[in-house]
Amino acid sequence: MRMQFWRDSLEKVFAGVPPQQPVALALAYAIQEQALYQEHQLKQTQDGSAEDSEMSLIWFKRMITEREQNLSDPQFMTISQMETYCENTFGSLLYLQLESVGVKSLEADHAASHLAKAMGIATMLRAFPFHMQQNRMVIPAEITAKHNLSQEALFRNPTITPALQDSTLEVATAAHVHLATAQSYMDSLPKAALPVLMAGIPTESYLSRLEQADFNPLAPNIHQREWYLPAKLWYRWRQGKLLEIK
Repeated sequence: MRMQFWRDSLEKVFAGVPPQQPVALALAYAIQEQALYQEHQLKQTQDGSAEDSEMSLIWFKRMITEREQNLSDPQFMTISQMETYCENTFGSLLYLQLESVGVKSLEADHAASHLAKAMGIATMLRAFPFHMQQNRMVIPAEITAKHNLSQEALFRNPTITPALQDSTLEVATAAHVHLATAQSYMDSLPKAALPVLMAGIPTESYLSRLEQADFNPLAPNIHQREWYLPAKLWYRWRQGKLLEIK
C-alpha cells in the first residue's frame, strides 16, 4: 500500500497537482525550480536550444519497484543481484541529482553507476550489526556458501569468525573495484557533476576503516563518523579529485 501510494503521488506530482503531503510538496517544488532553471538556461543559449534536464519520472519509479521487490528482505543469491539492487536504488538517486544540476554526460552516468554499486554495498555492510538483530543476511548466498559461513550460528551468536571475515572481504572488494572504476572517469567529468558524486567519499572512508579492522563488520570503531568529513569534502571538491583509490 505504501509503494502504491508513492506511485500515485508521483503521477500527481508530475501532473502538477501534488497531494498535500510534505515530501510530495517538496518534490513538486524541486521540479518546478528545475523547470525554471531549464528555462533560464534556454534563454542563455545562443542557438535557442537546450537539453532537457527535467528530473525523469522513470528513476523514481525504478526506485519504488526495486524497493517493493525487496520488501520481504530475501537474501541476495549472487553479488550480481546485490549490485543490481544498488544500481536501481542508489543509482537512480544519483541519476536524478545529475539531471537536477543539468548534467548530461555519458562519463558522469558511468561514474554514477559504479559509485552507486559501491555505495549500496558499503551501506549494507555498514548496517550489518542491525541486520543481525533482525536475522537478515546481507552477504550474498554464493559467498556465504563459498566460505562455509553458517547463518544460523551467526544469528545465534553474532561474533567475528574467519568465515565472516573472508566473506566480508570478498563483498568489500567488489565495492572497492566499483569505486576504482568510478575514479577512472573523474578526470573527464563536467565540474557540475562533482557535488553529486561527492557522495562516494564517505563510502571510500568506510571501506578504508573496514580494511583497518581486518574486515570485521561487527567492529564498533568502523561505524564512527569522521568529524572532519566536511573539511575533506570541501578539500576534495576544490582539488577536483573526489576519490583516492589505490
